Amino acid sequence: MPLNGMKGITVKVDAQLHAEVTQYIQNHGMTMSEFVALALQDELHPKIQEKEGKNMGNMKTLAFQVPEELFWRIKEYLQRHNMSQKDFVIGLIERELKQEQTECQAHVEEQAEAVDSEEMKDMEQASEGQELQEEMGKAVSAESGETAGNAAVQEEEKYEESQDSGVETESESEDMGLSMGM
Repeated sequence: MPLNGMKGITVKVDAQLHAEVTQYIQNHGMTMSEFVALALQDELHPKIQEKEGKNMGNMKTLAFQVPEELFWRIKEYLQRHNMSQKDFVIGLIERELKQEQTECQAHVEEQAEAVDSEEMKDMEQASEGQELQEEMGKAVSAESGETAGNAAVQEEEKYEESQDSGVETESESEDMGLSMGM
């Protein structure tokens, strides 16, 4: 507003209210004139949050009863905040639905992370199991090699003993049977 079109307003207010206003304007970097002008504008021209630009489609009526004490508390709240009852209730509903949607989305994401985590654990366990099987296979192969080697050494020792003692071993008997054509 241009300065030449401005007029002064002088009011007396309670000391506690004056202290609250002073604190508010200091916190918000405002002058007393700006604060009073804003307060008067809000009171004379309330900012009712109508969703004119938002097409809500077909409208339905939602009616319910509340205890009388709650009714008057709501009315006082609406007056203090320059809101309509409709905007107040729609705002509460939309906020609650949005919160529930956010919680559901978070739950779905947690479940997806849990599944991904389980799949990773399963893959790690499968990989570890495969590595363990490979190690066991190598150990068994090495052990089998040792066993076969030990058996050959033992067979050779028996043969040498039988040569010394003149007793035939099983393998010598088989060899003799083969050479005689049996």
